[in-house]
Amino acid sequence: MMAKLAQSMADKLGFGDLLWQIATSDGVLLLVAGLIVIAALVGHFPVLSKLSALQQYVIPAKLAVYAVIFLFAFLLGFRTADDRAEAKALRADVARKAEVIAAKDFDLRLAIEATEVAQKQRDEAALRAKEAQDEIDDYAQRLQARPNASCLLAPSDFPGGLPDDGKR
Repeated sequence: MMAKLAQSMADKLGFGDLLWQIATSDGVLLLVAGLIVIAALVGHFPVLSKLSALQQYVIPAKLAVYAVIFLFAFLLGFRTADDRAEAKALRADVARKAEVIAAKDFDLRLAIEATEVAQKQRDEAALRAKEAQDEIDDYAQRLQARPNASCLLAPSDFPGGLPDDGKR
């Protein structure tokens, strides 16, 4: 199971990245911090440094404190730099996606405006068609109201009047 997990992570991250992920993980940083505390207690805490069982470890512990502090600072700095690089990449990804969303929003607004214009034009065309139908219906009623069926048209039926052809 553990080998499968390590192989999966190695496939995704690459072996070098996997090692850095492990080296800068919370568990490793906690372990290094624990080593700092233990080495500091053995090397610098007077009560523990005077114990005969620990006396042979006092000088190496004093040196180890500084080495482990350096290691801790290095790993923490690497992790911080890695987190900052990842955050920068995520910000760039978010900005790129925000631009795509803005472009899609602009396209959507254009489509909505075009729909509104088309709706308005359709309503205006329907109104003109109704007005034309009303004129036709009105004209049909006037024709039916005339007593003489042989003379269906009158000069008032022509908006510009009758043309003067000189034959009157």
